[in-house]
Amino acid sequence: MSGIEKRLGAKITEIRLSQKLTQAHLAEKVNVSVETISRMERGVSFPSLKTLENIAHSLNTPLKAFFEFDGDQPKSQSFERDLSKLTAFLRTLNKKDINIVHEILKVVFKKIG
Repeated sequence: MSGIEKRLGAKITEIRLSQKLTQAHLAEKVNVSVETISRMERGVSFPSLKTLENIAHSLNTPLKAFFEFDGDQPKSQSFERDLSKLTAFLRTLNKKDINIVHEILKVVFKKIG
């Protein structure tokens, strides 16, 4: 599969995790198997437009949001998945906590570097 499948899969994962949904819950809402969701999120398969529309509806997300990628090419599948998890976690925090996390990470990586 090409990069678009991986990028779309990472975006589905990011949005799903930001809403604290499991793959099983999303699969139930979309009326597909958990394996189907897993394959899409890993970039192994590409959803039909109708399935993607159902996913968007289930996540209360505009369809275009799944194609709003940054300019970078995807790194690796695990990198994209980890980045999506981190992004989803950070979205659950308030601004004060995000600032604290940011300051901690600056200190940690300054000591490593």
